[in-house]
Amino acid sequence: SISKMSIYIFSRPIHSGKTTELQQWCNEQENIRGVLMPDINGSRKILDLHTNDIFDIECTHAAGTGERITSVGKFHFYTAAFEKANLIILSALKQKPNWLVIDEAGKLELGGKGFYSAIKESVEFYSNINISGNLLITVRDSLCADVIEFFKLRDCNIVYRLEDIL
Repeated sequence: SISKMSIYIFSRPIHSGKTTELQQWCNEQENIRGVLMPDINGSRKILDLHTNDIFDIECTHAAGTGERITSVGKFHFYTAAFEKANLIILSALKQKPNWLVIDEAGKLELGGKGFYSAIKESVEFYSNINISGNLLITVRDSLCADVIEFFKLRDCNIVYRLEDIL
């Protein structure tokens, strides 16, 4: 039998509207789970695709919150929010959805932070050719090769437009 590749990388430059396009695409899919990181009123949030819950992840006032913070470049994120998002993804995995979406794999994940643990586990799960369902990870174009190498995504489909997913 033909093994179908079930891991997709949605790759485009930063600030090219990946999350916005992905959100519209997700609304049209059946049985979809995972997390998006939309920018709402100028700060990053986590959107749980199953419950539509939205919670803060970007800390816009990093000084003196007393919260654990994960920083990358000029951005500061609540570590606990990443932990919550990882749990959302890992529990979604157990439901074996048609699509599991992780927005996104970037510099944090390449450093073993952010969505690292959820991506690692999801990639292992969807690398099994007997699994039905698909994994979709967004990656900015400049990090695409690094993410593929780091997470050993040898058999992935890279798409630049979501309408190219059949």
